[in-house]
Amino acid sequence: MKRQDQPHGSRCGRLLNGGIPCDLTKLPRCQAKSKTSGKQCRQPAMRGKRVCRFHGGKSPGAPKGNQYAFKSGLHTAAAIRERHLVRELLKSATEILHELESQW
Repeated sequence: MKRQDQPHGSRCGRLLNGGIPCDLTKLPRCQAKSKTSGKQCRQPAMRGKRVCRFHGGKSPGAPKGNQYAFKSGLHTAAAIRERHLVRELLKSATEILHELESQW
C-alpha cells in the first residue's frame, strides 16, 4: 500500500528477506579509497568490518593456522646460513685460483 505523501511508499515495516529496516545513511561507510581519485568508497561497510563487500569485507581471511605458509624453505634461517657459507667458500676458492694463476 503506497502512501501519497511519500514517492516510494512507506519506509517502515519488515523487509522481504527478513532483514531489519534501517536508515542506510547512518551506517558506517567503507574505509577503502580509490587509487586514482583518492576518494573514499561510499558503500556501507559490512557489520563488524571496516570495508564493504566489494573491497573484501565478505572475505573470511586466511585460514586459521595457515598450514600452507611453508612452501619451499628457501628463506628459512638454515637455508640463508647455508647460502652464505657457500658464497664464502666460492669467494675463497676464486681467490686461491687467482693466486695460483699469478704464480705461473
